[in-house]
Amino acid sequence: MTDLNNLSNAARSAAMRGGTAGWGQVGGLAEHIRYMEFRPKRAGRKPKCHCGCGTPKTHTGFANGVCLTSGCELYVRRWVKLGGSRP
Repeated sequence: MTDLNNLSNAARSAAMRGGTAGWGQVGGLAEHIRYMEFRPKRAGRKPKCHCGCGTPKTHTGFANGVCLTSGCELYVRRWVKLGGSRP
Protein backbone atom coordinates (compact mmCIF):
# COMPACT_ATOMS: atom_id res chain seq x y z
CA MET A 1 0.00 0.00 0.00
CA THR A 2 1.30 3.42 -0.94
CA ASP A 3 1.57 6.03 1.83
CA LEU A 4 -0.32 8.99 0.39
CA ASN A 5 1.22 11.39 2.92
CA ASN A 6 4.64 11.02 1.29
CA LEU A 7 3.42 11.93 -2.23
CA SER A 8 3.48 15.38 -3.83
CA ASN A 9 0.18 17.23 -4.27
CA ALA A 10 -0.10 16.30 -7.96
CA ALA A 11 0.73 12.63 -7.28
CA ARG A 12 -1.71 12.48 -4.36
CA SER A 13 -4.48 13.94 -6.51
CA ALA A 14 -3.81 11.40 -9.27
CA ALA A 15 -3.72 8.54 -6.76
CA MET A 16 -7.02 9.59 -5.21
CA ARG A 17 -8.72 9.90 -8.63
CA GLY A 18 -7.24 6.79 -10.25
CA GLY A 19 -6.48 4.47 -7.33
CA THR A 20 -3.20 3.09 -6.05
CA ALA A 21 -3.27 -0.40 -7.56
CA GLY A 22 0.20 -0.94 -9.04
CA TRP A 23 1.32 2.56 -8.03
CA GLY A 24 4.94 3.12 -9.01
CA GLN A 25 5.22 -0.21 -10.83
CA VAL A 26 3.00 0.01 -13.92
CA GLY A 27 2.22 3.22 -15.78
CA GLY A 28 0.89 4.34 -19.12
CA LEU A 29 -2.38 2.46 -19.41
CA ALA A 30 -5.42 4.35 -20.67
CA GLU A 31 -7.09 4.40 -17.24
CA HIS A 32 -4.05 5.83 -15.42
CA ILE A 33 -4.27 9.50 -14.45
CA ARG A 34 -1.44 11.59 -15.92
CA TYR A 35 0.20 14.44 -14.03
CA MET A 36 3.35 16.55 -14.15
CA GLU A 37 6.08 17.58 -11.71
CA PHE A 38 9.24 19.65 -11.81
CA ARG A 39 12.31 17.82 -13.11
CA PRO A 40 15.03 17.50 -10.44
CA LYS A 41 18.02 19.80 -10.87
CA ARG A 42 21.21 18.09 -12.02
CA ALA A 43 24.78 19.27 -12.25
CA GLY A 44 26.25 19.75 -15.69
CA ARG A 45 24.59 20.67 -18.94
CA LYS A 46 20.83 20.96 -19.25
CA PRO A 47 19.33 18.68 -21.91
CA LYS A 48 17.10 20.37 -24.48
CA CYS A 49 13.47 19.49 -24.97
CA HIS A 50 12.87 17.21 -27.94
CA CYS A 51 9.73 19.05 -29.11
CA GLY A 52 11.87 21.50 -31.06
CA CYS A 53 11.41 24.61 -28.93
CA GLY A 54 15.07 24.71 -27.86
CA THR A 55 14.36 25.27 -24.16
CA PRO A 56 15.78 22.98 -21.45
CA LYS A 57 13.78 20.09 -20.00
CA THR A 58 12.15 21.43 -16.84
CA HIS A 59 9.22 19.07 -16.15
CA THR A 60 8.49 15.34 -16.06
CA GLY A 61 5.27 13.55 -16.96
CA PHE A 62 4.00 10.73 -14.76
CA ALA A 63 1.20 8.16 -14.95
CA ASN A 64 0.39 5.99 -11.93
CA GLY A 65 3.61 7.07 -10.18
CA VAL A 66 5.90 6.11 -13.09
CA CYS A 67 7.85 8.76 -15.02
CA LEU A 68 7.11 8.34 -18.73
CA THR A 69 8.37 11.54 -20.36
CA SER A 70 10.21 14.79 -19.76
CA GLY A 71 10.43 18.08 -21.60
CA CYS A 72 9.59 21.76 -21.43
CA GLU A 73 6.52 22.83 -19.47
CA LEU A 74 4.35 23.29 -22.56
CA TYR A 75 5.24 19.87 -23.99
CA VAL A 76 4.49 18.04 -20.72
CA ARG A 77 1.24 19.97 -20.16
CA ARG A 78 0.09 18.94 -23.64
CA TRP A 79 1.11 15.34 -22.94
CA VAL A 80 -0.92 15.34 -19.71
CA LYS A 81 -3.98 16.83 -21.39
CA LEU A 82 -3.96 15.05 -24.76
CA GLY A 83 -2.26 11.79 -23.90
CA GLY A 84 0.18 10.14 -26.28
CA SER A 85 -1.15 11.88 -29.39
CA ARG A 86 1.02 14.64 -30.76
CA PRO A 87 -0.59 17.94 -31.85
